[in-house]
Amino acid sequence: MNVPLIIFSSQDFDDLPTRKHRIAKKFASQGSKVIYIEAPFTHLSALKDPIYRPKVERKGQIREASPNLWVASPPPMMPFYGRFGFAQNSACRTLASFARKAIEKTSFPKEFACLFYLPWMAPIIGLIKPKVALYDCVDDHAGYGGTSSKSFIERAEGELCKKCDTVFVTARSLAKRLSLFNPKTVYMPNAVDPELFRQVRPSPEIEKIPAPRVAYAGALRWWFDTGLMLEIAQRMPKANFIFIGSERNGELGEEGQKLRGLGNVHFLGKKPQEELPSLMSGASCGIIPFRQNSLIASVSPLKLYEYASMGLPTVSVPMEELEGMPEDVVKIAKTPGDFILEIGKAITEGPNKEKIEDFVSKNTWEARIKTFEETLLRLWQEK
Repeated sequence: MNVPLIIFSSQDFDDLPTRKHRIAKKFASQGSKVIYIEAPFTHLSALKDPIYRPKVERKGQIREASPNLWVASPPPMMPFYGRFGFAQNSACRTLASFARKAIEKTSFPKEFACLFYLPWMAPIIGLIKPKVALYDCVDDHAGYGGTSSKSFIERAEGELCKKCDTVFVTARSLAKRLSLFNPKTVYMPNAVDPELFRQVRPSPEIEKIPAPRVAYAGALRWWFDTGLMLEIAQRMPKANFIFIGSERNGELGEEGQKLRGLGNVHFLGKKPQEELPSLMSGASCGIIPFRQNSLIASVSPLKLYEYASMGLPTVSVPMEELEGMPEDVVKIAKTPGDFILEIGKAITEGPNKEKIEDFVSKNTWEARIKTFEETLLRLWQEK
C-alpha cells in the first residue's frame, strides 16, 4: 500500500542528506506521492543573513525533483514563532496555506500522512487535517536558543506530541522526555547507507596531506569545540587534522582563526556527500569534538555511522547515545588528554575492521526506514 506523505522539514532539499531526505526518496521510489516542504525562514532572517538569499529567490516554488517527489519552497513568515503564540499560529497558517497550494498543484490525494520535524508545528495538524500525523524528533530543539524561548518550545513540542499518532526519536534521552506526552514513542536512532559511504582510494587532493590523518566531516557551528581542537592539534604536531564542512557567520570565532593558522590543520570547506569517502580514505580515525551542553546530550551522531561505514573508528566527547556502543567503533574521551591518547592509539593500532563492519551491518537506513514504514502503514490501516 502506498501512503501519500507530506514532510514538513527542518532542512532544505539540497542540504547534506539526513533521515528526512532518505524517507522522502524511499517513499517516492516505491510509488508513494511525496511533498517535501523545505525549512521555513522568516522575513527577519531573510534581511539579516545572506545565507537565506537562495531561499528568498525560490520562495513559493513547487518543483518535481523526481518521479512522485515534489519539493516545495515556502514563503517567508513572521519571526519569533518559537517564542510567542500569535507568531507560532501565524507561521503555521502560512505553512498550511502553502501546503494546500502544493496539494492542489500536484493533484495530491485527499487522504495523506504528515511528518513533522519542528516542535512548534502542532497547529498545522488542525489546519490541513492529515489522516495520520507523525513527529520525528532528531534534536533537543529547546537547546538551540537564538530567538526561541526554551519554555515555549518545550510546551509547543509537548502539544505536538499529544496531537501526533506516533513520535519517533533519535536519542534515548528524547524518548524518556517525549514519551510522557505520547506513549507511542519509537526510538529510531540514526544510521548509514553503506553503499554511499563505502571505502575507496584517497583522492589526489587528500594524498597531498601526509599521514597520519584525523578527519572531521560536518557542520562547523557553535557546538564545535574549537578550544578542544586547538589544544589537540597543538599537542599532536605530527598528525594532520582535516575538517570538511562550512563555517557559518564566523561562529568558530577567534579560536577558530587560530586553529586555521596551524600548519597541521586543513579546512577543506563544504564538499558533496559523495566525495567524503575519498576525502576521508586513509584517515586513522574520525572525531566528534563537540561542546558539552543539553543539545549535544540528546544527539544521535550521524557522523559516527558514516565514519564506521568508511572503515574508521571514532573518538568522541562523552554523549549519552554513545554509551554501550562497541569500543572498537567508538572511544569516549572525557578530557583533552584522553582525546590525544585515543587518537594516538587509533594511529598506531589501526581499526578492528571485523567489529566495525558488523556494527555497520546492524545500523543501515534500510532497516530504520522499514521500522518507519511499518509503523505508518499500521496507523494508516487502523484509521
